[in-house]
Amino acid sequence: MAKRSVKQRNLNIEVLRILAMFLIVACHATLHLPWLLHVDSNLDFLPGWKSALAYLVVQYGQVGVSIFFIISGYFLVRKTFTWQRIFKTWFQMFCYSFISLIAVLIIARFTTLPNSIAPLLSGDDLWRTVLWSIVPFIYGSYWFITAYVCLLLLAPFINCLFKHLSRRNMAALIIVLSFFSIWILLGGRTTPWNNVVYAVLGYIMGGWIRLYWYEVNDKIKSSYLWGIIVLSTIVMTVFNHYAANRTWLATFLGWHEQIKPGIQIFPMIIGSSIFILFTKLDMTSIKGFGHKVVLKTASATFGVYLIHENMFWYRLIWPTIAAIFPTPNSFISTVSVAFAIVLAVFISLSLIGFIADTIIVHPLTKIILKGWDTPHHTN
Repeated sequence: MAKRSVKQRNLNIEVLRILAMFLIVACHATLHLPWLLHVDSNLDFLPGWKSALAYLVVQYGQVGVSIFFIISGYFLVRKTFTWQRIFKTWFQMFCYSFISLIAVLIIARFTTLPNSIAPLLSGDDLWRTVLWSIVPFIYGSYWFITAYVCLLLLAPFINCLFKHLSRRNMAALIIVLSFFSIWILLGGRTTPWNNVVYAVLGYIMGGWIRLYWYEVNDKIKSSYLWGIIVLSTIVMTVFNHYAANRTWLATFLGWHEQIKPGIQIFPMIIGSSIFILFTKLDMTSIKGFGHKVVLKTASATFGVYLIHENMFWYRLIWPTIAAIFPTPNSFISTVSVAFAIVLAVFISLSLIGFIADTIIVHPLTKIILKGWDTPHHTN
């Protein structure tokens, strides 16, 4: 790779974080908007290319998730383990879920909650909601953040593998874990693939890129990486179309049940290719105010996720937007309106996340970590 300052390379990664979270928001918009897939209803997906393309957007949300795991491996493969890193991630998740619960309880005292939210605070669901909000890691409230915390716990052990295994052996491990991702598509009823294995694979791929990519960089042109992205995208779309049509073979192999995750190794491959391409970009022209905006927006990406995937807010965000915007009547208008919605939601939640982190999460984190470190300094 071309030599650049660490500061410049990191800016590339921060821009990539923003893109990754934008893809995740687009994924969830596609799932929840009533004139797209609308998975919150009992409507079944329809065969055809429109469904195939809609699920492609959903699967590109997994590209965004993969990028976050890859970034973690890239930066942490050479770092030592710290409990503080895990605590910061867990505490941010806890703050967002707990504060959301308190906010909804306060609102419920003064007004009637929407029909989509009110049942969460009544009967047996009330206690499930409380558990979801106060123990989000144990309860698996946010699968992505839960997998990310598990990944941070496993990171020192994965780093030991990098220290003691060769480049070829680590590449073989990547291949084995990748095979796990397609296991279920071969007719298997169970699979060793899960969210943590997914995160570990992304971490290992990021670490491999950090440690070994320079050895093959000159042999693999950017055009090859773009080719991989395009080819993977085409294969994903064709799979979605074939699975949605419920042909005999697709039904026999259970592909119609896998249309949402799709061929799960491809988002990781696409994410790795995009990551490498971003490290090659020259972003020295981004300075001053633009530079600050990138850094602040990137720092709020986890907040964006924690808000729009919160059990209360996603039930409020997407129905509210659907009520405001008219139903598009053509493919072009659907794409245009959906993009505008995703952009508006992303910008709005970035601002809210930045404010919440600045006023609440980060100050509390500093206070707790300062108290955590104090006994070590006095011994």
